Amino acid sequence: MKKTALSCLFVVCAHLSFAQLPITDAHYPDSLLKLSANTKSDSVKARSLFLLSDYWSDRDTLKSKKFLAKGLKYGNKYPYVKALYYYYLGGYYFLTNSSKSETNYLKADKQLSKFNSKEAFLFRSKCWMNYAILEFDVKDNSIMSIDIFINKVIPLVKKTGNIQHLAVNYHNIAMIFMDCQQYSKAEEYLRLSISLLEKQPTVYINELYQNHISLSRNYLYQNNTLPAKKELDKAKAFLIKTTDPINYMKFYIVEGTYYTTAKAYNKALQALKKGEALAVQAKEYNMQRNLSLEMYRLFTKQKSYQKALTVLKKNVEGLVVHKHSSDDQIYYFELSETYSKLGNSKMAYAWLKKYSKLKDSINAQEVEHKINALEVKFKTAEKEKKIIALNAENEKANLSAKNSKLLSWLFGIACLFLLIVAILGWLFYRSSKKLTVQKDLNHQQQIEDFDRRQKIKIVQTMLNAKEEEQNRVARDLHDGLGGTLAGIKINLSHYATKNKNNDDPELFRIMDQMEDSINELRRIAHNMMPEMLLKFGLEESLRDLCASLTSEKLNIDFKYLGAKHAFLPQQQISIYRIIQEAMHNAVKHAAAKNILLQCSQNDNIFYITIEDDGKGFDPAYLTKGMGIQNIKNRVAYLDGEMEILSAENKPGTSINIELNVIT
Repeated sequence: MKKTALSCLFVVCAHLSFAQLPITDAHYPDSLLKLSANTKSDSVKARSLFLLSDYWSDRDTLKSKKFLAKGLKYGNKYPYVKALYYYYLGGYYFLTNSSKSETNYLKADKQLSKFNSKEAFLFRSKCWMNYAILEFDVKDNSIMSIDIFINKVIPLVKKTGNIQHLAVNYHNIAMIFMDCQQYSKAEEYLRLSISLLEKQPTVYINELYQNHISLSRNYLYQNNTLPAKKELDKAKAFLIKTTDPINYMKFYIVEGTYYTTAKAYNKALQALKKGEALAVQAKEYNMQRNLSLEMYRLFTKQKSYQKALTVLKKNVEGLVVHKHSSDDQIYYFELSETYSKLGNSKMAYAWLKKYSKLKDSINAQEVEHKINALEVKFKTAEKEKKIIALNAENEKANLSAKNSKLLSWLFGIACLFLLIVAILGWLFYRSSKKLTVQKDLNHQQQIEDFDRRQKIKIVQTMLNAKEEEQNRVARDLHDGLGGTLAGIKINLSHYATKNKNNDDPELFRIMDQMEDSINELRRIAHNMMPEMLLKFGLEESLRDLCASLTSEKLNIDFKYLGAKHAFLPQQQISIYRIIQEAMHNAVKHAAAKNILLQCSQNDNIFYITIEDDGKGFDPAYLTKGMGIQNIKNRVAYLDGEMEILSAENKPGTSINIELNVIT
């Protein structure tokens, strides 16, 4: 009994998932006709006619086929529209010829698989959904139906992103599990469907109603009345927002089942009567059958077997259209049982005999189907053997061709390998030769670097010795000869005062010469060992040097920028000597009127810039005098670089020096 009722609900749900507009809308076919007449696009015209065929498929098959053929005429030149034609042709045969319907759905899916649009995925999912419904509803193949839904329909629907269609198919899967008495699985898929639809509850009112009413029925099959009532109330909240009379009929069926299970028989009968009145008014024969079956169950529970018999006889005697012989089989068995409970053994035996005869007939049909299936399998196996034999021959020929091709490839690869080895050997030889040359160059460079370092050490030793000798001579001149000359000057001054020779010009001339000698001696000593450098550091000694060179004919601008870090005394002496020599060259040889001396420091780099406006010269012909050579030696000692910018017969010279110092 359960299977028959569930099948009807299942088919109704599937039909609803395809509706483009409500089938109760009287303007729906007119709007499609108007669209097909006014549009200039053949593809739009064809699709409008296909929808009209779908609308009339369960109302007027002649009209349906007429519109379908007309649509094909316009859409035949479009591969996508032609693929849709097979989908709608499957819908045309859906209720009348399941075999043709399935064939056309498979053909539509094959042709639609060439397209990757969301709409193509949606129509493919509908093809497989209808195919699964036919497997379940016509062939009673629940396992195949579930397999198609889970492995074909759901993956395709997910590609479309259509929440409504995905939820409807989860509901369909739940209906099959419910029919197979897998109630926990059915609840799982119903909950999954509801969770999707609840994201937009105001949009999916009808779908939420379908899920809650189905979930209530699922609980009732398990005799769980409390959760069943909760789901029934939720369904009722959505029901009042819908206008479809079938939804009310289904509600009254489930409500009647609930009250029957709860033993509230009067309320159950009232609910079922309301549903029956609506079904009769709307001429919904499937709903009339379902309501009658629930009434039969109610009367049986009440042990009102005569009333139960009346309901069953109404179904059997043709007041309700039967779709399956298996339904008649159930009715015959229940009639036999009911007559037996009423004590009418004769009628009970008669209906039991009809039941057995129908059962044998159904079994015979099933046996015939199985024999046909085995025959098809046998023929298929024979064809497969021939195909395997042909394939084996083809594979043998292909293998021979592949072996020849493989040998050619191997020979080619071997030649290529030898060529690569030869190239690599040549490259290795060239690389080794380059490496040897590079090693020789590196060795030569190391020797040159070593010679340069040795020369720098020798020069530094010489400079240090020279500096020490100059310091010694400067001290001797200052302390010895300088003191002697100062004493002579003092004695002459005393002598002039004592002998009252204050007016003797010759004496004062000698004293002036003595004063000049003392000053010259001090200057020489100062140049050889600057006291300012020893006492106050590099900046003050350079400032003193500039002051000593400045005269009426020569202006010196000295700038000392950013050089705040003190460094080794020997380095300071070298820097001082470099600047001293360069400044003397500018004064002595360039006849400059203005000199700029700028010193700065950045980390361990000390920068010197000396610019003058005197006579220029060609640095390429610079003579290797002691002065310029000393400058170069000291720059090399401090691991520095020197640049001279000047040109012959042009005024101005610029010397830029960079020195590495240790702070």
